[in-house]
Amino acid sequence: MKTHLTLVFILIGIALSAQDYKYVPFPDSSAVWSEMYWGSDTPNEFLQYALFNEDTLINGLVYHKIFQNVNLSTITLKNSRSVGAIREDDHKRVWATNLKTVYIHHGNLNENGEIMLYDFSLQVGDTIWEERDHANIGVGDYKIGVGYYLVVSQIDSLKIHKSIRKVFSFEPYRWVKWIEGIGNIQGLVFPYGDLTTGGENNRLICMHQNDTLMYMNSNDEDCVPQFVIDGSDIFPNTEIKVYPNPVINGTVYFESLDFETLELYDSNGILKRFENIKGIDCYELNVLSLPPGTYYYSLKTKGLVPTKGKLILR
Repeated sequence: MKTHLTLVFILIGIALSAQDYKYVPFPDSSAVWSEMYWGSDTPNEFLQYALFNEDTLINGLVYHKIFQNVNLSTITLKNSRSVGAIREDDHKRVWATNLKTVYIHHGNLNENGEIMLYDFSLQVGDTIWEERDHANIGVGDYKIGVGYYLVVSQIDSLKIHKSIRKVFSFEPYRWVKWIEGIGNIQGLVFPYGDLTTGGENNRLICMHQNDTLMYMNSNDEDCVPQFVIDGSDIFPNTEIKVYPNPVINGTVYFESLDFETLELYDSNGILKRFENIKGIDCYELNVLSLPPGTYYYSLKTKGLVPTKGKLILR
């Protein structure tokens, strides 16, 4: 039976007072991240990452082992495998090593063989540098070996139960958000959008710590998505037709639909169109007012994996 989970987050768009705010360290045990993962050549998967109070010593440093399972409704030490380890240093930075689940370019690693997942000491205007060694992957076209910066654009605060936590937003990837003590809303080991993941997609559904719900994605109704319930794969219709593409007359047609919403983003991740298409088989989208360029559409049904694609406007 599906359990409906509700958790109210309060964004506080004011400066944090020293009296109210106390840094929340990153979990070192008894934590579960429930996520969805999909890609152009990758099956849709329900992933769970967990910390089970299993520590290990690597290069003289204490790490907490990360465990993972795929397409199971619960994660335990017995039904999961170790896929790496993390630690938090004294400067509020979270490091990972030996990750086996995502693409990591060697240039991202430090002298200890670690990649920095998070730095919760950042201030507005600070930058995070990542090296992309793929061309034409993700948003925009980045040439091989070109360095790429993410800039902290805003730091808000979030009340979770009795604690106040910082929330970090970035430019130009506006969908990248870090929550102190939880990680990125795209998932535990997906800190910078697609920069460390080879262009694949991931989304954090919910996160528990000590069996307490700490985060719930507003687009989901349950920590276990509908498409893995009872061993049945339930996906929206992906045999859609999008034409003409490139768009040359200001109108694009989405045909053979079975979705609730249509979203259109520009190359900087800014939402340009949001359309309610529930019950509509063929939708005519007017993009005449948008400037030429590359855009990305996302067709969504609540609780299911979105169907995404690229549009070229001329």
